[in-house]
Amino acid sequence: MALYELFSHPVERGYRAGLCSKAALFLLLAAALTYIPPLLVAFRSHGLWLKRSSYEEQPTVRFQHQVLFVALLGPERGGFLAWSTFPAFNRLQGGHLRVPLVSRR
Repeated sequence: MALYELFSHPVERGYRAGLCSKAALFLLLAAALTYIPPLLVAFRSHGLWLKRSSYEEQPTVRFQHQVLFVALLGPERGGFLAWSTFPAFNRLQGGHLRVPLVSRR
């Protein structure tokens, strides 16, 4: 014996609350927390994706009173003059060593 459904009626219940109830305040708070924090993050980070970026650093430059001077005299081999504030380098130069004379007016 087969059973046939002759009549059905869905039960639908609706719950209502006033605008100043706890449920309405919770719904308002949940909606605000869903939309406002992502907008604040996007605004504070200047967008969600980095379009252009650069990084600049200013080096610290200090004169340490160390000089290495080499002057080429021509294309031939051994055609140079040299001078340095490093005594070991000056000893290695031999005949190519020239001590400069610096003067001022």
